[in-house]
Amino acid sequence: MLVPALWVALIMFIGNFSDCGMSDPMIRRPLVMSMLVGLALGDLKTGIIMGASLEVIFLGISGIGGAMPSDSMTGSIFGTAFAILNHQGVAVALSLAVPISLLAVFVNQLVIFIRGLLLNFFEKYADEDNIKAIEHLQYLSIIGGPLVYAIIGFLGIYLGSGSISALVHSIPAVIMNGLTVLGQMLPALGIALLLNMIYEKGNMIYLLLGFLLACYLKLPIIAVALIGIILAVILSSIDKNILDVKNLVTSRKTVTEKRNKDDTLEEDFFND
Repeated sequence: MLVPALWVALIMFIGNFSDCGMSDPMIRRPLVMSMLVGLALGDLKTGIIMGASLEVIFLGISGIGGAMPSDSMTGSIFGTAFAILNHQGVAVALSLAVPISLLAVFVNQLVIFIRGLLLNFFEKYADEDNIKAIEHLQYLSIIGGPLVYAIIGFLGIYLGSGSISALVHSIPAVIMNGLTVLGQMLPALGIALLLNMIYEKGNMIYLLLGFLLACYLKLPIIAVALIGIILAVILSSIDKNILDVKNLVTSRKTVTEKRNKDDTLEEDFFND
C-alpha cells in the first residue's frame, strides 16, 4: 500500500494547494480529483464514474463564508481510492465518500485554526518591518495546509485501507444491499439540492421537457444536454432581440420627448 498511499498523498496535496496557492482553478472538484486517483491507481474508468457521481451529489452543496458543509475533495479522493483498492462497487464507495467528506470538515477547521495562530507572528514581524520573515510565514501558511492533507491522505490509505476492506467484508449482505441502494439515491439527492437552489416556476417546464425526452423518447443524456444547449442559445438570442427592440423604442421615445420639449421652448420664446 506504500505506492498507492504516496499517490493519494500527492493528489491530496495538489488539490488543497490549488485552493490556497493557485487561486482555486477548480481542479479540487470531485470530477477532477477522482479521475486523478483512478489514473494513479490504474483504474481510470472507476475514477471517472466515481467523480461524475460525486460531482452530482456535491453539486448543490456550497459553502457560505467560512462555513464548509462538507469537504468534497477529501471524500472524493478517499472514496475513489477505497473503491479501487478494495474492489468495491461504486455505490458502496459513494456511501463511504459522503461521511468521509463530512468528517474531513474538522480537518479543514483545524488547518484554519492553526493558520490563525500565525497572525500574532505576522503582526510582530510587521511592527519590526521584517519583510523576509513575513514572506517565510506566508509560504509556510500556504504549504502547511496541503502538507497536513497529504499526511492524512498517506496515513488514511497506508493504515486504513486494510481496515476499511475488513470492515466492508464483515458487513452483512442485507446492510450492504442497503448501502448500495443508498449510494444509488445520493446523486438524486444532489440534483434535488441543486434544483432547490435554482427553483423558479418558469424553469420547471424545461425540467419536464428533459424528463420526457429521457423517459419516453429514450434519448441519452448527451443528446438531452445538447438539446438544452440549443434551447439556451435560441432563448438568449430571443431575449437579446427583445432587449434591442426595447432599447430602440426607449431611445426613440427619448428623442421624441426631447424634440417636443425643444419645440415647446421655442414656441414659448417667440410668444414672449
